Amino acid sequence: MKVSTTGIRCTAVLIAISSLSALAWAQPRINPKDYAIDAADIARAQRLIDSPVIEAVTMPTQHPDAQWYPTAALGLFMHWGIHSVAGIQPSWNMIKHYRYGGKRYYSPRRYYKLADRFRPTQRQDSFLTAARRAGFTYAVLTARHHDGYALWPSKYGIGVRQYLPGRDLVREYVQACRRAGLKVGLYFSPRDWHYPGFMEACEFNVRTRQKVTPITDTVANHREYVRFLAYVMRQMEELLTQYGKIDLLWLDGMGWHGINENNTEKIYTWVRSMQPGIVINDRWANLVDPDNPNGTQVRIGDITTPFECGEPTYIPSPWWEVQDLWTYGGGWGYDRKEFFRPMAWFFNRWTQARALGGNFLVNVGPRPDGDMPREFYAKMDSLAQWMAYGRESVIGTGITPGPELCSVKVTSRGADTLYAHIMPKGSNQVSLITARKPARVTLLRTGEELSFIHREGFLHFAIPKERRTAMDDVVRIVF
Repeated sequence: MKVSTTGIRCTAVLIAISSLSALAWAQPRINPKDYAIDAADIARAQRLIDSPVIEAVTMPTQHPDAQWYPTAALGLFMHWGIHSVAGIQPSWNMIKHYRYGGKRYYSPRRYYKLADRFRPTQRQDSFLTAARRAGFTYAVLTARHHDGYALWPSKYGIGVRQYLPGRDLVREYVQACRRAGLKVGLYFSPRDWHYPGFMEACEFNVRTRQKVTPITDTVANHREYVRFLAYVMRQMEELLTQYGKIDLLWLDGMGWHGINENNTEKIYTWVRSMQPGIVINDRWANLVDPDNPNGTQVRIGDITTPFECGEPTYIPSPWWEVQDLWTYGGGWGYDRKEFFRPMAWFFNRWTQARALGGNFLVNVGPRPDGDMPREFYAKMDSLAQWMAYGRESVIGTGITPGPELCSVKVTSRGADTLYAHIMPKGSNQVSLITARKPARVTLLRTGEELSFIHREGFLHFAIPKERRTAMDDVVRIVF
């Protein structure tokens, strides 16, 4: 989903803005008027760059409206857009030979033509309500991915304003979230591959993307960077002022070749001037590069996101989350085969995050029509049934006393209650190091008490085979 941005050239910018033919190889529709920015907006962006940080930004935020996040536990990530029509990776399938795009390469021209076929007809109420019943507490929708297609009628760039007149898919989503009782999250990529001059032709191919034109005029390059930042701020301002309270802003990487972007705290302060109680992730300037996981970028945000598509192994910050794909045939986008990983996989990822105090943001790409795959509703029904008894073991819980102390994942509630999470196909036997002898050991699903042995600082118990399920079998341990 993320790779460090390269290759932005001033000469390409100037040519592209003045001539539609300059990028005719790539995009079927570039109208310079779509990217026109007022001088006042450019001046605002320059002031933001020039102004010193007067007061350090507190992270995580202490605003009372943001304190829902540490115990939110479970969020629904939705990558949805013109890519959904073809069931391909959002944006990345335009990069030839890119390993996460598979063999289904779409040239930029072919990719952007998908906008003509993106005609959603379904509202999100049914699946967001199902998610809420299943225990999800927040949702995050890709308002705009790297391809630049905006799901709201932005005055700038391309999106529903040109291709779906009269529709505002962001507003529909926000209203559906509120009706369902979910916190509202918006994903926004500051990068825009459709922006004139942002990408050179060579950058749409893994084998040539390093062969970009050298910068010869740093002053002109900085001027175009400021213009681009002004455009990005304008779009962000629309999202943060037109839809009421936004609970979470999920950014995904600012970049401009030749610019060492160091304005993160300034941008976050500006965002909070519009949305004081918002939670912001750590990806304005920091890019998590799957091709270079040992990079040196610094994480700055209310929440950190170091475990993309990987099992969390440590506590990275006070507030954090792990993101992963429940379906993966379309990468982060819609999977045309609608193949879901099993509930055992889901519970393993989720409980590992909760055991270390993090949230799980699990991705399912909606269908092109705006609804979810049928299997999504079946998963929500299964999860809702589990939540009827298992909720207390994951929602609002604390961290494990230490992964080395137990043979299974453990969450906690207060000082006197632990929850052991026994995964499907895992051992029935559980061992826990604790100096205290429990008062009760109870299988949550049935309420029956289990026999146990506490000897020399070790607690041992087992779940009868006939009580095992294909879900997370939770045992409550009360001292």
